[in-house]
Amino acid sequence: MQSETLFKEALQLSPLDKVKLMELLFDSFHANLDQTEHEQQWAHHAEQICDRIDQNKMPMHTVESVLSELNQ
Repeated sequence: MQSETLFKEALQLSPLDKVKLMELLFDSFHANLDQTEHEQQWAHHAEQICDRIDQNKMPMHTVESVLSELNQ
């Protein structure tokens, strides 16, 4: 019942305030330290991949070539 009341009140907010509320609620799920560490590891991994791409150390493929190979 309480969540219904909050939802009805949230509908009265401006679009900007709705987004802020949504971000606060979403972030509340990530308060867990394990999740934060997991996200940091993924960010580090993504940075390593970007570095390899920038250094031309990772092969790149066009969408067309990937689709062609998948369709064989």
